[in-house]
Amino acid sequence: MLTRAAIVACLVAGAAAYILYQLRSQPESVEAGLWFDEVTFSSNRLGEALTPGEVATIEAVARAEVREAFGGLRITLSGRHDARYRLHVMQEVLDLRFKRAVGVAGQSRGIAGFGGSGSISFNFLANGAMAWAPDGASREELVAAIGRGIGRTAVHEFTHQILPTAPIHDSRDVQSYEYASAARPAQYYGPMRWDLARPLLEQRLGSSMLSARAAGRSP
Repeated sequence: MLTRAAIVACLVAGAAAYILYQLRSQPESVEAGLWFDEVTFSSNRLGEALTPGEVATIEAVARAEVREAFGGLRITLSGRHDARYRLHVMQEVLDLRFKRAVGVAGQSRGIAGFGGSGSISFNFLANGAMAWAPDGASREELVAAIGRGIGRTAVHEFTHQILPTAPIHDSRDVQSYEYASAARPAQYYGPMRWDLARPLLEQRLGSSMLSARAAGRSP
């Protein structure tokens, strides 16, 4: 007859084996690269042109937005230009599919299982943060709003790259990352949430929670 200690040891060993199996069955963590060109911006609403320090703040806010949105998934944000998924924040992005060039918030290309690349327009999103700003917004709030706009666009574009065939624009939730247009207050101000893409991302990327627990640390 097994002793109580032996039973506990068997249960612990079984749990460890299950965790190891789950870890091995999880897809490998993927890397998402996000980097900024040297960008400038000024507007009547903002007043003086953005300082280098404010541009650095915008980048930090954008990266925090991306990390928060993808929290719990097996994806790592970096600044690498050769990451599997990558986004380049440049002064302006033009869509050349029309008879005349049209400015857009961002655009991406992705191939399932291989990766993707894209670009984000600093001008488009900085102007959007000014246009949708509430009355009395301070310069600090406007700067942060530009960062959120860029970060939320990055989340949207990375999602296109990771799930290139998913119809994420079917979302009608204007406060979701999946919503098709950046021309809305929620792109820059207030909270944002996932709609239909989060379960698909969890299926595609897997969760980082299990690996963190197995290593004995908080995710």
